[in-house]
Amino acid sequence: MLSGRGALATATLIALLAVSVVALPVPWDVLVTTLVTLAALSLVARASRPADRAELVAVAPGDPNVAPVLDRLVEGVLLLDADQTVRFANTAAAALFDRPREAMQDISLIRATREAELARVAREADGVAHELTLDAGLVLRVTALAVPDGRTVITVLDRTAQRRAERARQDLVANISHELRTPITAARALAETLEDGVPDEEQRARFHRQLADEIDRMQGIVERLIRLSRIEQGGETFEFAPVVAGSLVREAIERVNPLAERAGVMLSGRASMEATALLVFADRERILEVLTNLLDNAIKFSSSGDTVTVGAEPADGFVRFWVRDEGPGIMPNERLRVFERFYTSDRARTAGQATGTGLGLSIARQIVTRHGGTIWVADEPRGTMICFTVPATPPEAAP
Repeated sequence: MLSGRGALATATLIALLAVSVVALPVPWDVLVTTLVTLAALSLVARASRPADRAELVAVAPGDPNVAPVLDRLVEGVLLLDADQTVRFANTAAAALFDRPREAMQDISLIRATREAELARVAREADGVAHELTLDAGLVLRVTALAVPDGRTVITVLDRTAQRRAERARQDLVANISHELRTPITAARALAETLEDGVPDEEQRARFHRQLADEIDRMQGIVERLIRLSRIEQGGETFEFAPVVAGSLVREAIERVNPLAERAGVMLSGRASMEATALLVFADRERILEVLTNLLDNAIKFSSSGDTVTVGAEPADGFVRFWVRDEGPGIMPNERLRVFERFYTSDRARTAGQATGTGLGLSIARQIVTRHGGTIWVADEPRGTMICFTVPATPPEAAP
């Protein structure tokens, strides 16, 4: 137990922590490291002989006034002795390294965490925040401070989610810039041409139409991005109801049939007899949006005379919908990436087709996910087959 003076010092440090969070404009992990070190120093000051210090190392981590404070921090805290042996690890540190706290204590830091870079930072103990990327993919902000008696205090903050978000944001900005560059450049050139004057009426009207098309293209990209963001954040309301699976297949074919006829592509519906009457629990318009988007892509990557097939079949409490084309196919290493924002498959270049915005499949994935299903690219010896599942109607929801 702490003496009266020790308890007072601990209480004072806790009060300083609360005041500093509000008053000091310093990074949170640096603040925690400093205060944890001050706490260790105040406790070390009580020990004047090596024997007292050894006793302190054993008692301080379990102190009822200090350990609970460290365990409530979101940052990981590790206390090492002069031999770099872990004498204390708080709950957050154990969670970060996915190990029981008891298994981390009283062994070397390298054995406790299995991370050589972290051990290097601990040995240097320079008080500077280091960002480390571990073998497991975690990105950690690590600060190590040396205590005068030879011990080291380490604080660890998980920055993985923040770094992923930053990379995603950078990729999104880069992709948007890339996608908008072409229509903006074309629109500017057309506007400048019209501004300089085009004497021929027919040519001037054609330039106006092209300018409007480029503006519509830009508007379409922005609207799809907004739509995708709203679906991801749950900002769009889905109206779930029992829907006949076969009717979804038939209506999707009707909606895209004019496009298929212009491209010289044959559409074929192959819903099984059981799936034709089977009910799915879905938002009708959203699932039709997914089907028509997949059919549109399949037609785009098909040649005149090809056949695009769409179908449905029961699958263990779900209905599996699928769209198959006879085009150039999707490489195995691309089959997950095609559902990312702005990603366009190499098969677009193979087929000599326009790549589009690369947002349609991202929206389709979000819609299917909101329904509780999955979407994937299936293995096919020729062409491409994209499948997705929608839950069958619960018995209590059936009319």
